[in-house]
Amino acid sequence: MSTELILIRHGYTVRVKGDYIHAPLTPVGRQQAAQTGQYLFSDKQPFDGLYTSPLRRAQETAAIIASKINISPLVKKGIREVEGLEVPALALYEFASIFDPVEDYLDDRAGKTIRWPIKGRVSESLMEIITTHPNQRAVVVTHSGVISSILAWYLPEERGEWWLTTVRNCSLTRLIVDKAQVQILGIDETQHLSPEIMTTQPPDRAAQLARRILAAVKRSPLGRRRA
Repeated sequence: MSTELILIRHGYTVRVKGDYIHAPLTPVGRQQAAQTGQYLFSDKQPFDGLYTSPLRRAQETAAIIASKINISPLVKKGIREVEGLEVPALALYEFASIFDPVEDYLDDRAGKTIRWPIKGRVSESLMEIITTHPNQRAVVVTHSGVISSILAWYLPEERGEWWLTTVRNCSLTRLIVDKAQVQILGIDETQHLSPEIMTTQPPDRAAQLARRILAAVKRSPLGRRRA
């Protein structure tokens, strides 16, 4: 039984006195969310679930989308953005993945429960959503780093590329998931947004740091040897 997932990055926001965790959407971000919700409504196919990260920028995006598609959002703590202590842990684990047993573990756990920083808690939440919606469609409003982690989890051989990908605000990444198998229908789609409000916002600082560390691991002699 397959599930269609529509992963949406939150709308554009800015830090308030350096605070990004509780920062609200800007007028541009609210406009992006409204156009996204209207686009989903115009699809004329029902949605069976709407889930959101607990962070304010995601919840505000989800609330605007919900008003368009007439479905109440549910908060999933596991799909919040990358957090501070996860960054060094992720770097350590990814460095260990240059060795065959760890690489084999990642391949074996693609689309399954996994003990790994970020991907572990994200995958747990995603599997709960998929189990709840067999043969249905679900919308997930989350963050760029989370979308990267989902793609890296399902497609571990390409995880270096996915970890370094930054999707645009309110873009759609659409997947068909059947157990541990995934089919990508689209990544970072923005055809529903007016050109003047399309933005590619840098992710949270922790996510940026994680990506820089992962890029350094990939460029290391052992990382290049694995590639």
